[in-house]
Amino acid sequence: TNRFKLKLGCWTTIDCNGKTVIIAFSLVPAGEPKDAFVWAFKMFRKHLGAPTVKFTDGDPGMAGAIQIVFGGDGTTHLLCLYHIFTSLFKHMRKLFGSDKAAWRAFVDMFWRIAKRSDLRSRCEFAAEFAELTALAQATTCCDEKTRRLAFEWLAELGERREQWAARFTWKHLTLDVHSTQRAEAIHSALQHIISSSDKINKLWEKVQGFESDRCFRRFMDEHRHELVHLVPTTELSVLVRDKLVPILTGEALSRVRKQAQLSSLYSVVLDDPLAAEGMPECNKLYRVTYCRPESASSGGAGSETG
Repeated sequence: TNRFKLKLGCWTTIDCNGKTVIIAFSLVPAGEPKDAFVWAFKMFRKHLGAPTVKFTDGDPGMAGAIQIVFGGDGTTHLLCLYHIFTSLFKHMRKLFGSDKAAWRAFVDMFWRIAKRSDLRSRCEFAAEFAELTALAQATTCCDEKTRRLAFEWLAELGERREQWAARFTWKHLTLDVHSTQRAEAIHSALQHIISSSDKINKLWEKVQGFESDRCFRRFMDEHRHELVHLVPTTELSVLVRDKLVPILTGEALSRVRKQAQLSSLYSVVLDDPLAAEGMPECNKLYRVTYCRPESASSGGAGSETG
């Protein structure tokens, strides 16, 4: 914040290497009014277009501005899990008083609900969240007003399920982003190189220089990554080397290899081969089996599937 009480906010995304990139920054009044965010988002949309997915810390002014500016563009507004848990602690921890075991049980259940990613469990969310609420309702600490405000906040969190619970958010392409952690890290790093006395042109030079240095380091890391994976060990490795290395970045290659390794642990087989004889293909039943790799301590090199 400088002498005009403006707050620096960096717009970050992920590049083709899976690295954080600063694509814009804005200066808004310290009170973060919705009108300031509306202006900043309009400028972003004018020059860079509307984002597909945007993560925020849940600030009401920012949420309103997203709806006003990007509402017609199909932008999905998701909430940072870190900030949600910070708010959860702020609103709910006092209800448990000195009962640390009950608080741990409440937190563990919250994270199970938040991280459950099976899309088929969407219909179970309401029951799971009701059980979470019941855990808090069983406490007897705090006055009536504090409890009322806490449960109003918790109920609102449940209503916003599609913005933070994995079973709803994982349908969106977020490239493993589930919080504003990357932007927070950028802000933390910038604090070491910028000053509240910097003029706007100096601030711009410092942010641009900071990003240029990071781009160079990403370029070097990418080429080191490719060189490490040039030696073929399997037929898949040969395919990756010959077909994918020329067109994919180091980060993309890493993801392909990881998925290939996981897929080799699964196999699809007929549920009942004898009964399936003569059946149309659409009527045959298959099952997916998982072959767990042998542990290093057992002396095996790992199990293989066809």
